[in-house]
Amino acid sequence: MPILKSFLKDGEAESYRNVEVTFVPGKRAVMTLFEGRSAEAREDWVELEKIILSDYKTKEEMHELMVEKGFTLKSEEEIAALKLQKQKEAVEEEERKTKRREEAMRQREERKASEKKEGGNAEGGDAEEDAETVKKETKEEL
Repeated sequence: MPILKSFLKDGEAESYRNVEVTFVPGKRAVMTLFEGRSAEAREDWVELEKIILSDYKTKEEMHELMVEKGFTLKSEEEIAALKLQKQKEAVEEEERKTKRREEAMRQREERKASEKKEGGNAEGGDAEEDAETVKKETKEEL
């Protein structure tokens, strides 16, 4: 599965023309082939075939599948631009995660400070809630 994940996430699948990768957490990796007049008129597309990608064990097999199904590689310039875009998106996603973590920490600190002022026990009841918040943040990052 790490090979398939690499093929999809590292942009190798999208290095082919007319290929779009959409990740659905918790679902099997499936390539769905559509036929239609244009990329813009998706409502007119007709589903032709679904292929379970986990059946392919090597990147070579996956590339062979793409060619077999009629996909052609993008130019070197297009691939370089795609990689640059993916890197930019990864940096932006990491920045969003960092901001969410910082905001969650700030809110916890404010809540504890507020409880201290009110004479509540900031150490006691919030530990479980804090653990739950950390668990939720961790799940979102995956």
